[in-house]
Amino acid sequence: MTTSVDAVVFDIGNVLIHWDPRLLYRKIFTRVDMTADERKVDWFLATVCTQDWNIEQDRGRSIADAEAEAIGRHPDYAPQIRAFYGRFQEMIPDAIPESVAALRRVKAAGMPVHGLTNFGRETFPQTARRFDFLRSFDTVVVSGDEGVIKPDPAIFRILIERTGIDPARTAFIDDSAPNIQSARDLGFVTHHFTDPKRFSAWWTETGLPSA
Repeated sequence: MTTSVDAVVFDIGNVLIHWDPRLLYRKIFTRVDMTADERKVDWFLATVCTQDWNIEQDRGRSIADAEAEAIGRHPDYAPQIRAFYGRFQEMIPDAIPESVAALRRVKAAGMPVHGLTNFGRETFPQTARRFDFLRSFDTVVVSGDEGVIKPDPAIFRILIERTGIDPARTAFIDDSAPNIQSARDLGFVTHHFTDPKRFSAWWTETGLPSA
């Protein structure tokens, strides 16, 4: 399936870089034998620093306000709450080689390549300093800067207006099914990133630059 794609948009978390809060909290919550207390990790991430809580930072809430809100609910866990952003990079162990290589090939071919990410406005700059390829986008739209998150079509429209891309000629890669559906509804050529090998096969089938 070769398509007429002349621009590519990447999500970042769990597409270009691995991100998993459990990696940090397995170090924080340990048993006497120093193995991770998985039940405590599960409880903490389901009750204290939840996905919904983190999403508000992706929507633009400051870290200071987020910490104050969570500590207000669970004052006995203040150090563990502050660790979420104080040790944020420990949740990001490494990059995903297959998708980073694809990004670099697009750049080398001279095609426009953009980023569209649900990411906090305070955590994205520190992450971009760590990974050079996050500084190689022609344009990157960060939800924390815009006050709107995927899958809201509004953030896709910000990207379209800012870059001038034609969705029908633009590949969009994301690990979230709702985000993929929003992009598809707007006419993007989409790939739901769940496995690097499947991604590499789709990339080749779509006719995007290969090694």
